[in-house]
Amino acid sequence: MWGRFSGLRRFRRTTGARLTVGDPGLIMRIMRASGGGPAVAGFWRNRGIPLFSVMGIRVVADYSWFLIVALIAGSLSLGWFPNVIPDRTTIQYVSLGLITAFFFFASVLVHELAHSIVSVLHGIPVRRITLFLFGGIAEISREPSDPATELKIALAGPVVSAVLATIFWGVVILFGIGRARPAAQFSFLYLAVSNTFLLLFNLLPGLPLDGGRVLRALIWRATGSMRRATYMASMAGKALAVIMIAFGLLLILATRQIISGLWLIMIAMFLRQAADASYRQAVTNQTSHDIRVCDVMTRDVVIVQADATLADLFERNFLHQHFICYPVMNAGVLVGYISIKDVARIDRDAWRDTSVQETMTRLTPENVLSPTDTIAYAISVMSGGGGGRLAVVQDGELVGIVTRGDIIKGLRTRTGPSSR
Repeated sequence: MWGRFSGLRRFRRTTGARLTVGDPGLIMRIMRASGGGPAVAGFWRNRGIPLFSVMGIRVVADYSWFLIVALIAGSLSLGWFPNVIPDRTTIQYVSLGLITAFFFFASVLVHELAHSIVSVLHGIPVRRITLFLFGGIAEISREPSDPATELKIALAGPVVSAVLATIFWGVVILFGIGRARPAAQFSFLYLAVSNTFLLLFNLLPGLPLDGGRVLRALIWRATGSMRRATYMASMAGKALAVIMIAFGLLLILATRQIISGLWLIMIAMFLRQAADASYRQAVTNQTSHDIRVCDVMTRDVVIVQADATLADLFERNFLHQHFICYPVMNAGVLVGYISIKDVARIDRDAWRDTSVQETMTRLTPENVLSPTDTIAYAISVMSGGGGGRLAVVQDGELVGIVTRGDIIKGLRTRTGPSSR
């Protein structure tokens, strides 16, 4: 019941094989595939490379980010600096390009950190900041509960970008272009222009841009409906995307600037998809507060006894029932759960002498829910490290299990075509 068939699907994707009942060799391969080391698991879970943490907020580089780093560093080294300061060596151009690119991406990161820090200060955790092809995104764990908080979080990034742009422009104006240390001056000029562009672009009034979040906050305050405000801001984002696509086509057809036009169209398509996703997420968030755990949980739970041996568990459960995780009972009391990964850590020769209780993951308050809890709360528990499956207990008795799959199915059933 806990994660039914998810391990089988993962196994089939990994090996191309199908599991048949009574094939212990294949089941052992499932265990080994499911029990990969933490480094590998973290790598795939992050969908990129973890870089570092700032104030407890993880910063992750998506694979696409390395492409834009190479493009910007290359354009600076091969185009910008050779044009504005000729007669330098290739090493000097490459060094200037890398240094300037570093400060550019640091500016993007500081912009996202500003959103994250304001969010955390208002009691909204931030899972991580992801750097990717089109910039950066702070993954906030939940939406703000009021328009004032939304407005503060939305404006934090542009305020920081404005401060950075002002500093860089100040350096450029104070020391003058082309005077002492022209390499540094043109580097500051690039950073001033890029931060100004970052500021102005992000203030465009359409989701998922910061200006779109500002627009949503203002409409939310005026109408009292976050859902309606999100819908209107997402429609504004789609309209912006259409304008950008038209402008990109104009660049390609009228001026033959094919690369610039295609790049603008790619950004517009991303913004359109993100605008749609923003509205769907708002609907999902609202719905998740209306659905109770008892509405989506699995009630017919297959349990195992704490004093059973791992050999019994394997032969009676894993071998025939195809569930990858089971709740464990001891004298009628729920005490933990045991999964394929737990069993895989024990040498097979020791299975007949090892009990389920010795191997199981013990129950903690973090992985127990009440039937009356909302699925919004269940999602927050899972995101906070409670795991992908949670026990549902009422009056000390196990009444069900809720998994991520149960929650997704419940949300899909309740949302459907959303009203405005």
